[in-house]
Amino acid sequence: MTYRVLIVDDHPLVATGLQFALMARGWEVEATSGPTAAAVVGHACTFKPDCVVLDVHLGADVGNGFSLIDPLLGVGASVVMLTGETDPFVLASCLEAGALGWIGKGAGLDEVVSSIEDVIAGRALIGCTAREALLDELRAQRASRHRTLSPFERLTRREQRVLGALMDGKSAEEIAESDFVGLTTIRSQIRAILQKLGVRSQLAAVAQANRAAWQPTTRGDLVGAG
Repeated sequence: MTYRVLIVDDHPLVATGLQFALMARGWEVEATSGPTAAAVVGHACTFKPDCVVLDVHLGADVGNGFSLIDPLLGVGASVVMLTGETDPFVLASCLEAGALGWIGKGAGLDEVVSSIEDVIAGRALIGCTAREALLDELRAQRASRHRTLSPFERLTRREQRVLGALMDGKSAEEIAESDFVGLTTIRSQIRAILQKLGVRSQLAAVAQANRAAWQPTTRGDLVGAG
């Protein structure tokens, strides 16, 4: 049977090699790397593949492949990831978005072909029990992440920016001078930050922000920020 397959990968050697291998089986196969997410979806709309073989990481211009899963499903294609990614939370995010599974980039051609045939037939590449376990872990990680970041959500925009400046190594005096505000104002904002984060020192606030991998919405000028 002839299938239509679109390969989305930013590594030309991988994409072209797989394209030729599948074409040798009589399949209709095209490959694209974008150069943008919109271009990938546009290509799929024109080609109308039965299956999209999608890399997880597609470079700075396209971004993460799992953000393309939903629009590609909207074109009417099944989606399977072809990736060297091993992070279970990244892979679970792909399943959550609608991919039927993933194929490791170390897989042999026969395995790739068999997996694509399964996906086109609507068969998931991962069992229900394993799938639900991965998704449960993903939800637990998100909940933990939310708890870690929730104290920072209480900060005003100005307080976020002040904390960002402290993380950059600036003192209260330097922040006040560079942003043309009074030192007492900056110190008052720092006290508010410490209170909201439940810590006693600027060093502890910065350490907590770093541990949480928190970043302010913006580190622009403080003047006029609310």
